[in-house]
Amino acid sequence: MPEVKDYYKVLGVGEKATQDEIKKAYRKLARKHHPDKNQGDKKAEERFKEIQEANDTLSSPEKRKEYDLRRKNPFGFDDGVDTPAGGRFYRSPDGTYVRFESSGNRRTDPAGFGDVFERMFGGAANQQSARPSRGRDLETTVDLGFQQALEGGKTEVVLPSGERVRIDVPKGVSPGLKIRIRDRGEQGSGGRGDLYVTFQVRPHTRFKRRGDNLHVVEKIGVFDAITGSKRNIENAYGKQIKLTIPPGIQPGEKLRLREQGVDTGKGKGDLLVEIQVEVPKDLTEEQRKEIAEVGRRLGLIE
Repeated sequence: MPEVKDYYKVLGVGEKATQDEIKKAYRKLARKHHPDKNQGDKKAEERFKEIQEANDTLSSPEKRKEYDLRRKNPFGFDDGVDTPAGGRFYRSPDGTYVRFESSGNRRTDPAGFGDVFERMFGGAANQQSARPSRGRDLETTVDLGFQQALEGGKTEVVLPSGERVRIDVPKGVSPGLKIRIRDRGEQGSGGRGDLYVTFQVRPHTRFKRRGDNLHVVEKIGVFDAITGSKRNIENAYGKQIKLTIPPGIQPGEKLRLREQGVDTGKGKGDLLVEIQVEVPKDLTEEQRKEIAEVGRRLGLIE
């Protein structure tokens, strides 16, 4: 039986790691070894495939349970061996062997070993009229940069089999969105299963996303806050837009710029600009006196 790969070691987590810990470890490693950051580095590419494979298994409670049983039981079902006549041999937990033909029928091996499936399924697996079944569905995650998620496009995922699948990234895709790609799962006697892709989006250093709205902080001076002003700021798409700051704006107040948020192709969110007022620290004594005098004349200082 082939050695079972230690997916916990691949992600650097313990066997009792929570789903949040697994997700955090995956994101960190995926960012580090992503092909976009290591172009031409074959080792990084192989490492990224290994990380994806480990996450596909450990992030799914059902797959993780199967994996843990298989890993801890050296006599559990192996991956199977192809036979010249078609189908595959599988070894069961009690050491017996069972052959599944490519047609979906089950036969015991020629050596006459016991048939564990007879005990497990009461002979149902031995019916010659068994219907062809589709292969298992697969799940994977795709790690996107913030800008890539906004603009959409195409990316590539690598399946556990090594097959590369090009997928469309929806414009303005939101973190956590799951899409289905038909007939890209495992191969079965009745066709392939489906591939489910969940998108994860790395955070931006300046913009924060909430739904289809974007939030950003803009710093202004004290006098701009008092008198009001106009300025240009850059939105998440690199476009210069005009921001009007009304007189007397308060620290923490937010200004809404309509349709300057996430563009999904079906609609646009807003851009909310939070104002932070910066107070100068390095004024000279003379400057402070002049400001105080102005404040007294205006009745702002007692």
